[in-house]
Amino acid sequence: MIELVIAALWFAMVTLLLTRAFFQYRHYEVLSPKFMSTQDAPSVTVIIPARNEARNIFQCVSSLREQNYPEEKRNIIVVDDNSEDETSALASKAARSDSRIKLIQGSKLPSGWMGKPFACWQGAQLAESDWLCFIDADTTASPALLATAISTAQIRNLDMLSLEPFQVLGSFWERLIIPAGFVLLAFQQDVRKTNDPDNPEAVANGQFILIRRDVYRKLGGHASVRTQVTEDTALAQAVKNTGGRLALLGAEQLIQTRMYTGLKSLWEGFSKNLTETVGGIIPALLVGLSALIMAGAALVIPMWTGVRAFEALKPILAVAFGLGMFGSAALFATHISATRYFIIPFGYGFLFPLGYIMGTALAINSVLAHLRRRITWKGRTYESAFEPRENKAAHNRASTLSRREKTS
Repeated sequence: MIELVIAALWFAMVTLLLTRAFFQYRHYEVLSPKFMSTQDAPSVTVIIPARNEARNIFQCVSSLREQNYPEEKRNIIVVDDNSEDETSALASKAARSDSRIKLIQGSKLPSGWMGKPFACWQGAQLAESDWLCFIDADTTASPALLATAISTAQIRNLDMLSLEPFQVLGSFWERLIIPAGFVLLAFQQDVRKTNDPDNPEAVANGQFILIRRDVYRKLGGHASVRTQVTEDTALAQAVKNTGGRLALLGAEQLIQTRMYTGLKSLWEGFSKNLTETVGGIIPALLVGLSALIMAGAALVIPMWTGVRAFEALKPILAVAFGLGMFGSAALFATHISATRYFIIPFGYGFLFPLGYIMGTALAINSVLAHLRRRITWKGRTYESAFEPRENKAAHNRASTLSRREKTS
């Protein structure tokens, strides 16, 4: 019967997706705080690109001043990227009486550059340290952040380390959409590929990137990814393409962020990033379509099979109802569990179908923005330089093969 077939397919799909997400979680490594002795500590320059970050910059800089890392081995550069608010004044206030902190006024954005890569590039030109650490202004660091990150990079002989902060969610829309988005990404992405030196794929989180200065300069730094919307992943890909070692790790105990403050900023931010984050226009549309189907199926299939089982009182329909219910219950349970991780009311887990629908709308808007090749972020409009996923994949495979031939 059609009810049994559809319910069985729904149950099988949910089982497959949740199994994939489970194995993702098992292989997702979260760092614990570490400390480093003065004699083992290399020098590091923290670079904070900041545009219109008056809400965040003081707390960000203040937290970095309090690091458990040798004072003589660290300094901080804040690049004010032509902010239109009080970012510069508040950064100056946070830096007061601390000679290790330098505030520079960014130059006017040149043609052909995205704003964040240009701000990072300007800060990096002033650094002479062993390591460069790029941190977003909307983050707050725990005292052990730098020591943990640098000791981890040294122990693992990494050229670049990217960390995933804990996401602080305040508004209704943040709590509705962001957890749903993280679960969908867990269904779609595989972090093990990034951390595998033999796999050409790479992903990074630009909220925290630690990279050796000599590697950064050899790659051409942010100048080499000046047109990229997701410059973090582009830089990580460049590291891998040249034989460098890369890792993406969790750091919920070490750094936290609140990326957006409501629907407007969230809509603009995800519309800018989503297409490239999932790998292209076609993957973005597939993710959006899948989210829409899952949102509807989670509600409709149990109700439909339940009504049919009640009407006909046939064992096969009871089985269909059971499969439909188990599939939907597992999905609801996953999202309810996610509310514990994000420390938000568990009721948001029951609203995940609405979050998926919003995710579909965001995916469509992101695709339209990239098809128009015009994206907007923080008062600037850029021409997108999006490259289809199949082109990137071919380039990455070619780079990996070339590297292996040279080392064989």
